[in-house]
Amino acid sequence: MKLSVIIVSYNAVDFLRLTLNAVFAACRNIEAEVFVVDNNSMDGAPDMVKREFPDCKLIANKNNPGFAAANNQAILQATGKYILILNPDTIVGEDTFASAISFMESKPEAGGLGIRMLDGSGCFLPESKRGIPSPWTSFTKMAGLSTLFPQSKYFAEYHKGYLNEKENYPIEILAGAFMLFNKDVLNSIGGFDEDFFMYGEDIDLSYRAIKGGYTNYYFSDASIIHFKGESTIKDRIYVSRFYKAMIQFAKKHFSKSYGTILKIFIYAGVYLAKLVSSMKQGLSKAVPAASSPTHKILLLKDHMPSQDLIHKLHKNFEVIFIEDLTNQQEGTLVFVQGSMTYKEMIETMDFYKERFHYRFLDTKQQVMIGSDNRFIKGRTLTL
Repeated sequence: MKLSVIIVSYNAVDFLRLTLNAVFAACRNIEAEVFVVDNNSMDGAPDMVKREFPDCKLIANKNNPGFAAANNQAILQATGKYILILNPDTIVGEDTFASAISFMESKPEAGGLGIRMLDGSGCFLPESKRGIPSPWTSFTKMAGLSTLFPQSKYFAEYHKGYLNEKENYPIEILAGAFMLFNKDVLNSIGGFDEDFFMYGEDIDLSYRAIKGGYTNYYFSDASIIHFKGESTIKDRIYVSRFYKAMIQFAKKHFSKSYGTILKIFIYAGVYLAKLVSSMKQGLSKAVPAASSPTHKILLLKDHMPSQDLIHKLHKNFEVIFIEDLTNQQEGTLVFVQGSMTYKEMIETMDFYKERFHYRFLDTKQQVMIGSDNRFIKGRTLTL
C-alpha cells in the first residue's frame, strides 16, 4: 500500500463529504486506503460515510477522545508506506497526493511534509509553514507582532513570513490540516502525544521528527483549500487553549528554566491577545460577518448545473451566466462539483483570490458550501 489517508471528523458532515470526494479523486492512480475516524458526531457523519463512501475504513467512536487519540487509532491500522493526516474541511487537487509523495521520495532525509494552503477566499494561510515556538517566537505570535511585521525574520518566525510561499523549503513545524509522514518515521518517533487534546499535537509531532534527525519540508508545488476559521466569538477560547498547548509543549521539550521563560512570555502575549480579542468583538457588533453568498451568483457556461438547480438558485439569487471571469469584478462564483476538476477550482481561487466569494455546489445533495475568509467558519446552504 502506497498511501494511507486519515481524516478525523467531528460534526462536519457536509465538509467531510466534499473532502472525501476530492480525496478519492486524488487516489484514483495511487494504491491507497482512506480512514475516517469519527469522534461521536451528532450530524450523521458515520452513516453518510457508510452509505456514500463504502470503500472508507470507518472508525466510529462513541465518545470524543480528541484529535491525537483518534489519529493514533487509524495510524495503528494503516498499512501505507506514507501516512497523510488530513482535516475534514479541506479540498485537494487530483494530483496533490502523487506530487507530494514524489517530492518525499526525492528527499530520503524527509520526516514530514506540509503543503501550501489557501483559505475559503483563495488567500494563502500563513500556518502552512511554521517555526519552533521558542519563548520569543511564541510571544511575538500571541502579542500580534508577527502580524504587524509579517515578513520580519525577527518577529515572524512563527509563520516564517520571510519565506516565499511559492517555493519549497525545509521547515520545522507542519500544520495538522495536512501532514504527510513516512510510516517508518512514525514507527521511529511514535504517533501523536495523546496528552495534547486540542492544539499543539501537530507542533509536538513535527518537533519530535526534527529531534529524531529528520527534516520536515514545506511543499508549494501543489495547493489545497482549507476552510480554516474560528469566529471572533471564539477568540478567547482559542487564546486559552493555545496558551495551554504552548505551556504543555515547553514543559515537555525544554529545560525547566527555558519553560519558565516561555511561560512568562506567553502570559504577556495572552494578555495582549485578550485585549485585541475584546476590541475585535466590539467591532464585530457593528460589522456583520460575511458568512452568506452575495446576492449575485456567477455560473460558468461551460460548467453548469441542471436546469432544476438553476431554477432553485433563481429563487434566491440573481444568477449571471458568464464565459470567463476576466471582466467580472464581484459576486459569488459557484463551482459545480463534477463539471470541473478540483485542481481547476483551487487554481481559480488562487488566481482571483478575494475578487469573488466562492461556493462549492453539491448537485446530489443540493447544498452550497464555502467560507469567505479564515476568520469565518464555513457554512452550508441548502437549496
